[in-house]
Amino acid sequence: MAVGNWHLMVCGVNHHATIVEQREPLQLGREDIASAHAQFSRMAGVKEATIVATCNRIEFYAVTDKTVDIFDLVARFYSRFRQIDLSSVRDSFYIRKNKHAVVHLFRVAAGIDSMVLGENQILGQLKEAYSSACAVKAAGKVLHRLFHQAFRVGKQVRTDTELGKGACSISSATIEMLDPIIAKASSPVILLVGLNKMISLAVSGLQKYEHARLVFANRTVEKARQFARKYNAEAHPLSALPSLLTEVDIVITCTGATDPIIDREMITRTVADRSDRPLVVVDMAIPRDVDFAKGSHDGICLYDLEDIRQFVSNRQKEREQALPRAEEIIDRKLAEFLYWFDHVRHEPLYNGLAEYFEQVRQKEVAVVSGRLPDSDREALDMMTRRLVDKLLQIKIRTSASDE
Repeated sequence: MAVGNWHLMVCGVNHHATIVEQREPLQLGREDIASAHAQFSRMAGVKEATIVATCNRIEFYAVTDKTVDIFDLVARFYSRFRQIDLSSVRDSFYIRKNKHAVVHLFRVAAGIDSMVLGENQILGQLKEAYSSACAVKAAGKVLHRLFHQAFRVGKQVRTDTELGKGACSISSATIEMLDPIIAKASSPVILLVGLNKMISLAVSGLQKYEHARLVFANRTVEKARQFARKYNAEAHPLSALPSLLTEVDIVITCTGATDPIIDREMITRTVADRSDRPLVVVDMAIPRDVDFAKGSHDGICLYDLEDIRQFVSNRQKEREQALPRAEEIIDRKLAEFLYWFDHVRHEPLYNGLAEYFEQVRQKEVAVVSGRLPDSDREALDMMTRRLVDKLLQIKIRTSASDE
């Protein structure tokens, strides 16, 4: 087996080159991610794998044989896992290899590649993805080292620069976008649908509006009651949505539902029952929670992740000033990782040479051992084992990180 016969790769799509509708079918929710890790990591040519799936990106990090095309692996995975054909969207996927895959992950961890520059939530999402991969033994030696270094990058960038200051998540940007509406309303009633990290961050941002009243709705109503007690609010099951939509002023929704929970029929009934009172709906979910077209109903204003992206695009100036310092941190951490990577990439043990050398040793020893007495066979066996061990400790002093 040749030395350096594998690559560290990432293949994915994100908000830069695709819109919500294109990413929706590819989304892997919490209920999918464990089996997705297990299935992808067991595909031929894959040595290690970690899948990062968020609202704005779906990325497959993998250590693969040199001979495989990682997009073909991802396409075959989706064909089996979701019965989806990716051939028509190949151009939307980006592929990074070795050093460039490392740089990409470090920039993601730092929040530089996020829709909201410097967002904080992505670091937690990376940790969840890595933990899921570890739980099914999909990650290995290279990805263990890579992701832990990425976590250090993300933490240091947020500690040592201004990149993580202010509204640095989709949820906080949503509240910032809604500020003029909430601030000028006399007693706005805000309905939060689904209870997860995104909603929790949104609730934290809403605490400054003392004149607002919060209402929680969730599939598990007891969890909604727990939030309601904490924030002196109301709690309802999702089945109460039709009536709640006629009573509230703002809806912020982000569930893990695979199908819309607010459909066109529900909106049509809501419009009829609200008279002329406007309703603002913000859908932060992927797949989307709301199924009706923007502008299809007067008095109902719908925002989704694309609107949030547009909103934050003009709010980045202050954080952009921190980019040079963040890039310096990334470069330093990159150099540390590549020093290790360039060695491990050529370690015979990691490239399967231990097994190959042992096969050669046994074959050659067998040629002469049959003609030797037992004591000499044992000595020959021990001597050749030591020789192989010494050969396996040799490291080739070349770099392939830029390949």
